[in-house]
Amino acid sequence: MTGRKLSKLTAVLSISLLSAACAGDPEREPGAQAVADVVNTVFHHAKWRQVPATPENQAEGILFQQSVFFGDGSAAVDRQGQQAIDALLNEADPDPGTTLSLSAGDRAVAGYDRLTLQRLEAVRLALADRGYDAVLDPALRVPAAGTQGNEIRLNLIKYMAILPNCEQLQPLEPDTPAFESALGCATASNLGAMVVNPADLEQGRPLEPADGEALSRSVMRYRVGDIEPLVEEDTKSQ
Repeated sequence: MTGRKLSKLTAVLSISLLSAACAGDPEREPGAQAVADVVNTVFHHAKWRQVPATPENQAEGILFQQSVFFGDGSAAVDRQGQQAIDALLNEADPDPGTTLSLSAGDRAVAGYDRLTLQRLEAVRLALADRGYDAVLDPALRVPAAGTQGNEIRLNLIKYMAILPNCEQLQPLEPDTPAFESALGCATASNLGAMVVNPADLEQGRPLEPADGEALSRSVMRYRVGDIEPLVEEDTKSQ
């Protein structure tokens, strides 16, 4: 029994010493370094995988919601409703021109009655007076559970840029941590800080198709001499 315990203890100590000696050493022989790399891969593979390999910008969408309540049979936004709209805008702090989505009641959009549509229009006008647009949210065909009949709900998703952490060491398996994988991190961080709309980091905006025909017509007009003469202007001050 004692011999078995000593054998197990010797094996454990050998593995521990071998694992501790696996860090990269520039003075180590190539053969010994190869053994160390194998041990690093076997024992520390999962540990290396936990660290991101490439620095990149990310965007996180944050949902802001606020409710505007109306009196029975009324489509006017009262003082409390105005304060509710201002509370949402102060909390979310959206950029001017941001579009908010609206939903109402407990029915599908197609089932909105005249009073509900009037309330939606009243909230839309209140937002327009503050410099914001509003549309019916196509994703909220049926408003969220818990909405009431006299309630108009405002929804706003604001994207925040999440910049990469350039101070984090990012190891290259199976070697020891190095700075090589963080090259370009500062450039990526600066780019993320300069982006006007962080939502572009999540998904780029669609571009209009290029119209090559219009450009070719302008070239043909130039070739045939169909050019509008430049109007001479007197640049001298009177």
